[in-house]
Amino acid sequence: MTLSIQKQMERMRRAWPDFRVLSATDWLVTWEGPLRPLAMRYTVRVSMCFGRQLRNTVIMGYAPRVTVVDPLLRRRPEQPEEPIPHIYVNRCSPDRPILCVYLPRSGEWGLQDAVAETTIPWAIDWLACYEGWLATGEWAGGGVHPTREQAA
Repeated sequence: MTLSIQKQMERMRRAWPDFRVLSATDWLVTWEGPLRPLAMRYTVRVSMCFGRQLRNTVIMGYAPRVTVVDPLLRRRPEQPEEPIPHIYVNRCSPDRPILCVYLPRSGEWGLQDAVAETTIPWAIDWLACYEGWLATGEWAGGGVHPTREQAA
């Protein structure tokens, strides 16, 4: 059963009270809030859209997307040509890539899943792996890396 945007917002409010809703309709929601996986504190933005047809325009739906608002993600100073692992290009804001917290179209996330119980914990895990990668150059999170065409 699909969780409505209202149900998603209720679960986020209970599980992550420091996250605030930036915008919401019955088919789209964007949250922003703090996460601190290890040493650093991050402000992240999470958005999801069920999709909609508005007059003659189709707005494509999408599963939750996580971006880091602050601080900006950076490459390792020792290897500045090495891309940040497990990210997707964010065409709307290229300096804020979309975190690869799950593999789209794999069934890892579905409309019945609560963002508060899946996407936010996955983002915390991603950020912890990112901090480890900055320190060591090794990505400890496993998973499938996006292709070079997808990654920034």
